[in-house]
Amino acid sequence: MADIFSYTDYRLFIKEHSNDLKKTKSFFSYRYIAQKAGLKSSGFISWVIAGKRTISLKLAHKLTKIFNLGKRETEYFLLLVSHNQATTVEERQHYLDRLLAFRSTRATVVERDRDQYYSRWYYSVIRELVALTPIKDGQAVASLLKPSITRSEAKEALELLCRLNLIRKEENGGYERIDPALTSGPDVDPAIIHAFQVTMMQLAQSAPYRIPKEDRDVSTLTISCNEADLARIRERVRQMRAEITEIACESENADRVFQINTQIFPLSKKISGGEQ
Repeated sequence: MADIFSYTDYRLFIKEHSNDLKKTKSFFSYRYIAQKAGLKSSGFISWVIAGKRTISLKLAHKLTKIFNLGKRETEYFLLLVSHNQATTVEERQHYLDRLLAFRSTRATVVERDRDQYYSRWYYSVIRELVALTPIKDGQAVASLLKPSITRSEAKEALELLCRLNLIRKEENGGYERIDPALTSGPDVDPAIIHAFQVTMMQLAQSAPYRIPKEDRDVSTLTISCNEADLARIRERVRQMRAEITEIACESENADRVFQINTQIFPLSKKISGGEQ
């Protein structure tokens, strides 16, 4: 049976939990769920799973009863729905933090810390700072970041990075970065990576107003192309990231931490060959 605490997408949970229930209850189907929930359309649940519709918290409560979820499972499912429906970065981060708090009671320490690493923008920045300058406490870290964070946040970050074996404390009381390069890998929850990326894009959005022009490079590009050319562009971007990482790893006397974002997303619907 699907473990709800391993999900960050309520649609995927509905789909997989329904499939599990159908194995022992042949009558169980999306149509059955719609009928039990009092929905007018028998195909509504299918539309939800396909991402074409969303559900209200009222309907979410009904689904928890149909799925016979326990108290904690019900609370977690409602958080999943609220996280998905959130309209601001702050709301999404709030619900993500609550989801991670639920999962921390069931995950191993390593899994919990690994997910936590991408839950705050400054964890990765502090990891880089350790390689640039002697750091012995949270106050030293907090004073270097832009935007600034609190001393307690910096102290917590240093402790997390040590637990993840990304940095280590030296005999002189300072810290040392262990590996020069780090990628998220396939085991990190996509929802957590998404929240991290959104936060970094939010920082980029404010950069023109808080960072001097000579210290930043912001540009935009609008193009049109086909699927084959898009694949080529993605590959070139991948190669560019690899080259930038190599340059950074070989950089001598580095003195600052930078964030580089690249985004590719459609601004129009796909136009078929027959349309004008």
